[in-house]
Amino acid sequence: MASNSDEARRLADEFKKEGHFDKLKHDILSQELKQGESSTSVEQTIRAKVNALVRAMVAEDENLIFKNRGSTSALIESQIFKDGYKALSQGDGGLNVEEYIQEKLNEPALQDHVREKIEEMVQGTKNG
Repeated sequence: MASNSDEARRLADEFKKEGHFDKLKHDILSQELKQGESSTSVEQTIRAKVNALVRAMVAEDENLIFKNRGSTSALIESQIFKDGYKALSQGDGGLNVEEYIQEKLNEPALQDHVREKIEEMVQGTKNG
């Protein structure tokens, strides 16, 4: 008999394989954020902040353009992920990514949706 952790891992893998995780990610990233009079999607906000961060890094050190793509990408990623995405929350139009993610993951509607999908998968396993 499979252990609970094996069953949980199997369900998580199946959840991803069926595209549920990607759909949830898409739904969260496409939600609109109000910023003053205008609104933009979470994804657009993050892309704009990353773009500004990269431009600032290149302005500070133009040699980044000529360095190895892999090491430059790693440097940029480290600046983005540093201190819980702090760079993305600073300045105009900033978004506290960690806080936003936690807020969305704690929404009862999202939790209910995930629970329903997993229950459907469990029933499918029992009936199949």
